Amino acid sequence: MTHYSQEIAEYRGETYFAGAEDQEHVWLRKIPNQAYANAEGFQTYGNRELKTVATKDLDAWYQETCKATWRGQPFNVISTTNGKAEAGYAGGEYVWAQQNGLEGDQYNGFTATIDEHELQDVQVDRTDFLQRWKEKNPG
Repeated sequence: MTHYSQEIAEYRGETYFAGAEDQEHVWLRKIPNQAYANAEGFQTYGNRELKTVATKDLDAWYQETCKATWRGQPFNVISTTNGKAEAGYAGGEYVWAQQNGLEGDQYNGFTATIDEHELQDVQVDRTDFLQRWKEKNPG
């Protein structure tokens, strides 16, 4: 299972949230509550620490998207921590969502914190952005 359903980069052996800055650079953002040995060059914006690096210097850059079912209904897993999954309800049964204790509403969506072992039919799809970049920028 994935820990985060968003862009991730690995740089100098450490993992960060990430995103394309331009054709040659990626921004890195420290993941909250994670310790980093390579902390130089980050700038603080509010409660976020960011840094831009050359794409060619990355160890990996990808996005893993995790989908699963819980109690027979579809969910998008947003993140996992300590055996708990934060998940967004992907179904359209609003009465079911309310009856099963999901937070939110039919207009803004429903979310739930679910024990990982209760998830079924877990599927993780990985998009490798670094490989795509290397194909477009050989050498």
